[in-house]
Amino acid sequence: MKKTVKSTLLAGLLLAGSATGAAANQAAAEEATTIRLGQVGLSFYAVVGGVVQELLEREGYSVEVTEGPHAQIFPELGAGEVDILAAAWLPQGHAGLYEAVREVTFQIAPLYEEARFFWVVPSYVPESAIASVADLIKPEVRERLPEQIVSLPEATGLTIGGRRVMEAYDLEAAGYELVAAPPAEWLGAFRSAVENREWVVFPLWQPQWVNAAFDVRRLAEPENAYGAPDTAYLMGHVSLRDKVSAETLELLSNLRLPVEAVTEMDRLVNQDGLSPREAARRWMADNSTKVESWGS
Repeated sequence: MKKTVKSTLLAGLLLAGSATGAAANQAAAEEATTIRLGQVGLSFYAVVGGVVQELLEREGYSVEVTEGPHAQIFPELGAGEVDILAAAWLPQGHAGLYEAVREVTFQIAPLYEEARFFWVVPSYVPESAIASVADLIKPEVRERLPEQIVSLPEATGLTIGGRRVMEAYDLEAAGYELVAAPPAEWLGAFRSAVENREWVVFPLWQPQWVNAAFDVRRLAEPENAYGAPDTAYLMGHVSLRDKVSAETLELLSNLRLPVEAVTEMDRLVNQDGLSPREAARRWMADNSTKVESWGS
């Protein structure tokens, strides 16, 4: 009887130890397959991040999302604190931020082309009055526009390039000031002007939901101070190659999103109230053939 009890106890301890070891191994495996996805805290980045997250999770990986300003996310990519960044505009938009991390990162995929910055006015502003950034210095135009042109935070490509625009057209001498502001203030100033049908100059870019939701007109920029359009790249820290399979990396390298698709997903978030992940899933469901082509 005692022998039977001892045998039973021993068997129980071995089973418990085996279960504990299996749980530890599973936890270690889960830790090893967790991918840290970094994205700038703007919705058009978040919807692209949603597509990347969906693909990774379908491949069996766990994804942790880190969101923050450009000045935070790029250094975190460089330090390996995030494994993937969605996305970097190159060769110009994020050139300075990219240069600091170039040696420890690689380009996974060109997500979308024709990423560009520009300034717009509401379409109710007569084109005969303002067709180009150069028209902003005309006295009759200057009288109608606020002196502050509200842009995004200082480290963003929109504002870095915007300062080149200010210089190229001598807009400071004409009485304008380019103001770096949080996204809510940037959009709020534009909304307020449109609601009151006031003249306003609005720094913008594509892909961005405002292009689809508001009737705006892009201003010509003959000096090309913003430069040629960029390509938005999905970036990886070099250590990513050791964390994902070759098949997963190939899948990510095939990811392509028309700029119109990103604009539409962004609109779903900002007009229809979907979360970025929901918007990504809806677009992927509506474009399943394209999504399937990434894996072929």
